[in-house]
Amino acid sequence: MPTWILLLAVLGASLTGCAGAPPQQTAARGLPKVYDVRELLDAVTARQRTDRTAILQVAGHVEDGTHGPGEPAMTVGGTGALRIEDSGVSVDFTQTLTHSGEATQSTGFVVLPGQVFLRLPSAQPGDPRPWTKVDAASGDAAERTLATLATNVVDSADPTADISRFAEASLVADASDDPVEGTPAVRYTIVVDLNRAAELERDPTVRAQLQQQVAGGLTRISSRLWVDAENRPVRSEARQDMPGIGTLAMTADYRSWGTPVLITPPPAGQVR
Repeated sequence: MPTWILLLAVLGASLTGCAGAPPQQTAARGLPKVYDVRELLDAVTARQRTDRTAILQVAGHVEDGTHGPGEPAMTVGGTGALRIEDSGVSVDFTQTLTHSGEATQSTGFVVLPGQVFLRLPSAQPGDPRPWTKVDAASGDAAERTLATLATNVVDSADPTADISRFAEASLVADASDDPVEGTPAVRYTIVVDLNRAAELERDPTVRAQLQQQVAGGLTRISSRLWVDAENRPVRSEARQDMPGIGTLAMTADYRSWGTPVLITPPPAGQVR
């Protein structure tokens, strides 16, 4: 499997984060804070349903221990926009992947309710591939894999997707004032009990993945979400070990909530 496909799978995994420290409460100062996952989820979701749209920027890197300090084996980035509708989440996103010393590869995603388009990395620099319309119900395994990757990218673009899915197995371990680029915000650390999540999970594939993580000694995973005074997500952060590749550290920033964005299918002449 090409590295860019593996990274896409990791970026859009249903559960992303880093091994968590034991839960600790912090003094409630500065901005108002909540310590119940459901209360936090309800407040953020209600704000998102009002604002509807946001600009998304992702930055990260992979460390594999073979390069010197400050020299990642791979850098990952991306920019795009998301729109939250009653029918689902739409995303227009371009991901970049750069191996140390190699040319940057770009992958494009346009995901709308009932429609998925991908533009895979170019075989030759300066010779962009056409967009491909992907059918999730296709009998072709490769096409179904691409559809799943696109769906995962949508899930990872929505900052509440993971919280919502594992809410019954999660708790707020910490809530601290932590401004993001000058904007007052609360940094929430949310810890998922993987044993509990596996017990509650209905999808047999996801349940097996969770059970495998637990068997490997990982019993809790934590993620971080920054929320401003208006309950808007402004940043999320994750760190995850990828066997055989290294450690992936990712940060996603959300800007301009409520600013209109246009997410449409690629021009027909560019779709095969």
